[in-house]
Amino acid sequence: MIRHALTRHALTRHALTRHAVWAALACVGLGGCGFSGAADLPLPGGADLGDHPYTVRARFANVLNLVPQSAVKVNDVAVGRVVKVALPRDGWTAEVTMKVDGDVRLPANAYAELRQSSLLGEKFVQLSAARRAVPRPAPGRAHWRTGR
Repeated sequence: MIRHALTRHALTRHALTRHAVWAALACVGLGGCGFSGAADLPLPGGADLGDHPYTVRARFANVLNLVPQSAVKVNDVAVGRVVKVALPRDGWTAEVTMKVDGDVRLPANAYAELRQSSLLGEKFVQLSAARRAVPRPAPGRAHWRTGR
C-alpha cells in the first residue's frame, strides 16, 4: 500500500514537471515568433488576401476608432484588412496601412473613406474610384493622400 502511494506521487510529480517544461517551451517559442497577442490573429470571415497581397497607405484627418484587423472593402466586398493605424511624426493626420488581395486592381486615383457597417456596427475602409481629381502619387510613393 505504501509502495503504491509513493509510485503514484512520483508519477504525478513527473507529469507536472513534463507539463511545466512544455509550457516553458511554448512561451519561448511564441515569444520568439513575434506573437504580441490576440490582435495578431486573423478574424474569422475576413478577406482572403491571396498569395501576393500588396500594401496600401492612406491618410485621414479622423480615423473614428478604426482598429487593426478592420475590413477593407471595394464595392462592399471585403478585399483586405487594416494592418496598422499610426500618427506619423510629420503631421496631424493618421496614416492607415492596409493589406489588399493581390488580385484586386485599384485605379491610380483610388479614394479611401471610412464607413460604418450599421448604426452601431464596425468601422471599415471603403476603396473606390476618386470622386474628384486627385494628384497621382509621386514615383516611388506607395500611398495615396485621401480626404476626410
